[in-house]
Amino acid sequence: MEAEKDRAAQGEEIRVVVTGATSFLGAALTRELADRGYKVYAVARPHSSNKKALDGAGAEILELELGKLDHIGELIKEPCQVFFHFGWDGSGSAGRQNTEVQRKNVEDSVKALEGARSLGCRRFVFSGSQAEYGICPSATREDMECRPVSEYGKAKVEFGRRARELCAKWRQQGEGDMEYIHARIFSVYGPGDHPWSLVNTCLDTFLKGGDMELGACTQQWNFLYIEDLLTGLLSLAFCGGQERIEGIYNVAGDESGTRSLREFVEQMYDLCGRRGSRVYGKLPPNAEGLANLIPDISKIRNRTGWKPEISFEEGIKRMIEIKNAKNRCRCIVCGHSFRERELLRLENMPASAQDIPEPGEAGEDQGITLRLYQCRRCGLVQFDCEPVGYYRDVIRSGGYTTTMKELRTSQYRHLMEAYGLEGKKFLEAGCGQGEFLDMLKGFPVEAFGVEHRKDLVDKAVSRGLKVTEGFTETEDTILGEDGPYDVFLSFNFLEHQPEPGVMLDCIWNNLTDSGMGLITVPSLEYILKYDGYYELIRDHIAYYTFDTLRYLLESHGFLVLEEEMVNQDTLSVIVKKTGRPKGAAGGQQRESAPVDVNGLKSSLKEIPGQIEKLCLKLEAEGKTLAMWGAGHQGFTLAATTALRDHARYILDSAPFKQGKVAPASHVPIAAPEEFEKDPVDVILIAAPGYTEEIAGEIRRRFGDRVEIMALRRDQLEDLS
Repeated sequence: MEAEKDRAAQGEEIRVVVTGATSFLGAALTRELADRGYKVYAVARPHSSNKKALDGAGAEILELELGKLDHIGELIKEPCQVFFHFGWDGSGSAGRQNTEVQRKNVEDSVKALEGARSLGCRRFVFSGSQAEYGICPSATREDMECRPVSEYGKAKVEFGRRARELCAKWRQQGEGDMEYIHARIFSVYGPGDHPWSLVNTCLDTFLKGGDMELGACTQQWNFLYIEDLLTGLLSLAFCGGQERIEGIYNVAGDESGTRSLREFVEQMYDLCGRRGSRVYGKLPPNAEGLANLIPDISKIRNRTGWKPEISFEEGIKRMIEIKNAKNRCRCIVCGHSFRERELLRLENMPASAQDIPEPGEAGEDQGITLRLYQCRRCGLVQFDCEPVGYYRDVIRSGGYTTTMKELRTSQYRHLMEAYGLEGKKFLEAGCGQGEFLDMLKGFPVEAFGVEHRKDLVDKAVSRGLKVTEGFTETEDTILGEDGPYDVFLSFNFLEHQPEPGVMLDCIWNNLTDSGMGLITVPSLEYILKYDGYYELIRDHIAYYTFDTLRYLLESHGFLVLEEEMVNQDTLSVIVKKTGRPKGAAGGQQRESAPVDVNGLKSSLKEIPGQIEKLCLKLEAEGKTLAMWGAGHQGFTLAATTALRDHARYILDSAPFKQGKVAPASHVPIAAPEEFEKDPVDVILIAAPGYTEEIAGEIRRRFGDRVEIMALRRDQLEDLS
C-alpha cells in the first residue's frame, strides 16, 4: 500500500473499479477509496433502488448489469489498476440455496474478470465468504479443503477455481498478468449493514427495550468491524509494490476475539443498558446449518502486516452512538424530525444535576453544550442529547421541605375527596426512597412503590414502606407483585424519560380498567413566563406545556380530567384510564405554533450581566458571597455566570451533596453549618420555588449577620 501512496503523492492517478457498489460492503469500500484520493468507478445495476447509498461518495457511478461486465471497457476509456468485485446476487437467506441464481453469479463473475483484464488491471480482488469452508468444528486455514453446504458457498468456491485457472492461462499465453486475490470475508458488522442482520436487530431491539428471540447461539463466532475489513482489503489490493501476493486470504477478526455467539449477544445486551430481554433456542439455524466461525488470519497478517484494530466492544459502542444520534433528532413523543426548529443553544452547562463530582474529579468534569428544539408536529420542546445515565432513578433532595409536604398532602386529600379512592391501591412509579409514599400513611389507602435504584429501595423498605425494585422498561413490564393498581403517582419523573410513551403504556397495563393517575412535570410555561434560562438542565430532556402533556397522555390511553399549576413552576394533572394506547405517532396529526424563547435569549445576557455587576461591586467593597441551593438552577447559574469565580461555596441541606463540587463550575458544596466556620457577607438564593422557605431558614440560623438576595425571574432582589 505504501508504494501506491508514493505514486499518488507524485501525482499519478490511481483508478479502481468497484462492482456491487451499492451493497453494505461495496458502498463502504467505495467511500473509503474515494476518501483516500483514488479515482473510483462505482458499478451499480441500472435503476438500482439503493443508489442513494453512494450519495456524496465522490465516485463516478456507472450503470451496468452484472451479466455485461465484460463490456465495462466501453464505459471506462482509461486503464485501471485494481478491480474489486462485490457484485453477487442471492446473498440473503432466500437465495443462498438457489442453484440457478448461484450458477449465474459464477458466469457473471467470470465476465467481471474478463472486464478487469480488458482494463489492464493489475489485481482483481474478489469477495469470497466463510461459507466456502462449510461446517468446521476447528480453525479454518486457507489451505484446508472446502466443503461448502449452501449453493452460495459452492458458487464462491467454483468461481475462485475458475478465476485462478483463467488468470494462469492468460499469463501463460501472454494475454495478461493480472493477480487474482480471493478474500474470504467472515462476519462483518458496522454502520450501513442490513437492518435485519443479527447485530443490527439486537441493537435496535435492546435499545428500544424489546424482546429478542434467537437461535441457540452456542456456535463459535468471530466478528469484524467494517473499518477493519476495508483496511484489510486495501492491504491486499495495494501492498507489496511489484511483488506478487495472489492467493486466498481469510479476512476476519483477530483469533483472540473468537467466542460463542451467545457471548457476543450478551455483550450487546450489556452495552445497550440491559434493556428488554433475549430468549435463546427459539429460531432454527441459517441456511448453512449450525456453523462455527473460527478463522485463522495468520496468512494475511504475515503477508501484508494487516491486523484488526477495533474490538467488538468498541465497534458496538460506535454503532450505538450512531443509532442514538439518529434518534436524537427525532421527537421522543411523535417521532417527527425536529432539526429544523432549534430554539436555543446553551454553552458550558452542567452535564447533570445528580452526578456531582468529588473535588478530585473536577479536572475531568467539563461543561457541555445543550441545544433546545421544538417538534413541529406535536410541539414538544426537548433537548437533542442523550438522557443522563441515571434517568431511571429518582433522587430527591426537596422531598421533606415544608412546602413539598403541604403540596403532596393537599393533592392526596383532593384525590380522596373528589374521586372516592378510599381503600384503593396506589402505586408510585419511580418513588425514590419513598418520601412521598410516606406521606400517604395518613390516608386510608394501600400504598406501593417501584424504584429502579436498589439502595433507594432498601432505604424505603427499612422504613416500613412497600417498595420493590423495578422500572417501566417495556410496555409489558410488571410493576411489583401487588397489581393491578387503582391509582398511579408520578412526580417530576416523566420529563427525564427518553421514551415517555413506553413508560405510560407500561403504567396503563398495570392499572385496573377504571385506573386513575396523578402526574407532575416541570412547567415550560413557567420558564417562558419568568424567562429563567437557569431552569433548563440536561436531566430534563423534555419540557412540557399543558397542551403537549395532554397530547402525550391522550395518545397513550389516558383522559385528562384536571389540570393545575402548582408551586408556581409545576404542571399537575389528574388522568383516567381510557381506551387502548394508540401511540402519538398514530394519533391526530397537528401543526404546532412556534414557542417564543426571546425572553430566554434575553435572560442569557441579562442575568449573567447582573450577577457580574453584583460580584464586582461586592469585591470592590471587600465583601464575600455564597449561594444557597445545590439544585439544577444553582448549578446552571454557577456554571454560566461570574458566580463560578466569586462564590465561596454553595450551601445545601442534602447530605449526599455536601463535600462535593458543583458540576462545570466546581464551586464547593457545603452544609449550612459551613457559614459558622467561614461566614460570608451575602447569600444568593438559587432555588426558585423555595425562596421564601430558604430565606426564613437563613434568618433563623444566621440572623442579620448576612444579606439575603434572590433571583426572581430575570432580576436580582434584595430580601434582607
